[in-house]
Amino acid sequence: MVSLSVLPVKVTLLVKGGGVCYIAVMAHRFELLGGDLSLDFLNTIHDWTVPEPRDYLSDFGEALRFGAASGALTSGEARRLGIMHAGSELRRLRELRARLERIFRGAIVQRAPLASDLDALARDAGDAARAARLRRVKQHVTRAITVDTAGPSTLRLRIVEAALALLTSERFANVKTCPACGWFFLDTSKNKSRRWCSMATCGSNAKARRYYWRSKSRASA
Repeated sequence: MVSLSVLPVKVTLLVKGGGVCYIAVMAHRFELLGGDLSLDFLNTIHDWTVPEPRDYLSDFGEALRFGAASGALTSGEARRLGIMHAGSELRRLRELRARLERIFRGAIVQRAPLASDLDALARDAGDAARAARLRRVKQHVTRAITVDTAGPSTLRLRIVEAALALLTSERFANVKTCPACGWFFLDTSKNKSRRWCSMATCGSNAKARRYYWRSKSRASA
């Protein structure tokens, strides 16, 4: 979990009498600390350890902003998707996130995933496979899920493929969760000693709490 870094966004309001008023509001800046698209997607929940955490995917537009920020979508793709009818896609993205959270967190602690979650993820994988197309680019054949074939599901299906690639690879052994906020990250440190999602927030907060209690203990001794 990280602090709420924000970006200014200009909002236009129509004022009674025909006037126009511009108000600068602050939009959330997605912090990409996971090291993988699927982990950054899981980290769109502010804090997994609290009963009712803030959801950064408040609407489909925010989901598209995450897609562009994470590199899952180009800015042009995000604009195209933004004018499409999203239907139930935001709900399906949130369901995928909850499913991946259960599967990933369970796998980290070596707890068997629910068969229903694996079956649902297998169906997601089938949807992604049906939406994928093979194309020849210069001297290579590439496989891609495009906006033309997947429509509003493009972001979700690309996340599905990233999640499956990570879950079934040796890299998954290096996936950890932050003990303070429950965020996921890929530990690529040399000695695999990374503990926090970010030393700047969760790590420094934990150090500050330890210092406080040590100081209080010495004062009362």
